[in-house]
Amino acid sequence: MNARRRRQRGQAVVEMAVVIAVFGVFLLGLFQMILFYRAKSLVDYAALQAARSGSVHGARMSAMKTGLARGLMPLYAHSPDTAGAAKAYAEALVAANNPLTSEIQVISPTRAAFADWKERQYDGAQAIPNDSLAFRPSTLGSRSGLSVQDANVLKIRVVYGYKMIVPVVDKIVIAALRLTGGLDARERLMLESGRLPIVAQAVVRMQSPVRDDGSLP
Repeated sequence: MNARRRRQRGQAVVEMAVVIAVFGVFLLGLFQMILFYRAKSLVDYAALQAARSGSVHGARMSAMKTGLARGLMPLYAHSPDTAGAAKAYAEALVAANNPLTSEIQVISPTRAAFADWKERQYDGAQAIPNDSLAFRPSTLGSRSGLSVQDANVLKIRVVYGYKMIVPVVDKIVIAALRLTGGLDARERLMLESGRLPIVAQAVVRMQSPVRDDGSLP
């Protein structure tokens, strides 16, 4: 009888340990999900800030990275004072320029659209014109298939590598994503560095001429 009771007590201890482990992983996963949702919202906002900055600076990549850094600041902020904000911006700017942390891809306009609609500006530079769009013809360009109005819509895709901080869950998520397809080379590099790729897109109308096709696909 005593041996049977000892076996039952031992079984109860094992069952309790299993329940605690499973419940603990569930709580950690829930906490990581909350953090991920916050990060996704901030990356969506940062992508919009990047597009807005690009729209007033001729779709220059440097300007879009600066806008992205401004949007990512809350992810790096640890204190509300001026020094804390400056430090957060500095760290976000480094992240925005680190190819293993973030990437901005211009979807439209394209170099073909630039070739279709470029005009010489007042300073002699070639650019996709941004003035008097309502009065310009809406014919489609022979190379891009876009009108000059459509060529003045900036569409970007942002990928941000989010560093997960919750133990156990980070390894589970990364291991699961390794088994799935659909990731490009940059996203896989982010994943291998322990970062979860978060993708966001933004669309804004250009507020300045696109003068350089170096950032265009």
